[in-house]
Amino acid sequence: MGTTFQTVEGPRSGLRKLLAISSAGCAVVFIALLGVIGMSLLLVTVATASVLVLWATFKYPTQGLGLFLAFIPTYTLLFLLAKFFGPPYIGALEGADRGALLLIAFGLWCKNGIHLTRPDWLLLACFGLATAHFIFGGSLLALLSDFNFVIAYAAGRLTTLDGDREQYWATRAVWIVSLLAVLGMVEVFIIGEGPRTVLYLAVSRGGTDGNALDAAFHAQGYLGLRESSTMFGPLQFAPLCMAALVIWWIYSRKTIPGLMLAAGLICTVTRSAWVGTAVALGFVSVQLGETRRLLKAGAVMLALFIAAIPVLGLTDYLKSTKSGEDPSAQGHRESIIEGIQFIAQHPFGVGPGNAGKLAVKTEGTAFSVEDTYLTFAAEYGIGTVICFIAFLVSLVRYLRPEPTKLDLVALGVVVGFSAVMTFAALHDVFPLACWLWFPVGLAVRSRMERLHTTADTAV
Repeated sequence: MGTTFQTVEGPRSGLRKLLAISSAGCAVVFIALLGVIGMSLLLVTVATASVLVLWATFKYPTQGLGLFLAFIPTYTLLFLLAKFFGPPYIGALEGADRGALLLIAFGLWCKNGIHLTRPDWLLLACFGLATAHFIFGGSLLALLSDFNFVIAYAAGRLTTLDGDREQYWATRAVWIVSLLAVLGMVEVFIIGEGPRTVLYLAVSRGGTDGNALDAAFHAQGYLGLRESSTMFGPLQFAPLCMAALVIWWIYSRKTIPGLMLAAGLICTVTRSAWVGTAVALGFVSVQLGETRRLLKAGAVMLALFIAAIPVLGLTDYLKSTKSGEDPSAQGHRESIIEGIQFIAQHPFGVGPGNAGKLAVKTEGTAFSVEDTYLTFAAEYGIGTVICFIAFLVSLVRYLRPEPTKLDLVALGVVVGFSAVMTFAALHDVFPLACWLWFPVGLAVRSRMERLHTTADTAV
């Protein structure tokens, strides 16, 4: 039997190699002919790459998701650089990141399937109410932008990781953001804001005021540049550091990446993310019964922050914050009051795109508020924001009993980012959403599988 196997498989193996070599040779000749007749080789390359990506997505969706998550934090800056140096039609690929993850999620759905649970139904109810509101008037682009985080959550709900791959994901996630934090500090302390200013003035539709970076990159009493790394701005990079710190807190005990992440978070000079990180780490530490470790780590971060005050020049910034004379804080309070008044006048919302950041871009006098919940209520009505809050609460209640490491990461992310969203409307930042909502969806699926296994064992 062994001899027969060898005689059959040998020719088959040789035939596969011959076919592969012949196909490669035909492809080279075909590309050369296209070059001779004057057809753009770039279009051929893009088409070939698209076919390969499509094949790999359905053949290896989990591996493709891992590569996507590793790449997505750098997508914003790389895309802007591609628009700056590349051909004009690069700008038409602006939503390619959403499409890529949606395609991967479809491949995962075909492979793993899904069973919905209470948080899923609440999120679908929230999206359904928003969609119904859009039917009666509004912008489709604004609707898709507000709910693009659903794609990341769905990708997590469709993914299954065993213990080793889960640890691998957590370790790589911590180091990726740690390296991005160091890269961002190189821009802050060495390169300066000149290159980013030139890039944004040339190809970005925001981020500048006049011929300089806008106020989001600076702060009252702080003359330096707030760290953004490869994200669009400091407000977007700071919650990414928060999520990575939560993952580090649960899965890692290594000092160096923790210090790198803490330093990056401090250099963003973003109070909302500072508060969100404190809330997230405090919550998971109480769940773990590690309040002593939290106090020790808090003392180290406080010492690091104090040491950074003269280096970053934060003295005047902290004085204005302490005295309550910070225009940013005052503006936020006024924005919240105006948001509540606006919702009282429009309890059913004004439609997607008629309020919020996209509305301001098209009409400078449009209503906008620095709060995700009030933004949702302004666009889609009070009922929609109630469903969204119920979705967040249900996640905490679903994952809290007997939590695993993954459950604790998801709980920290949900609690921390829920706090951040009260200070900033960052729900529509897709590269950030991928890192925030993927582990949440992954934890929900993991817990559901454990519950089903327990029920089957009992039966």
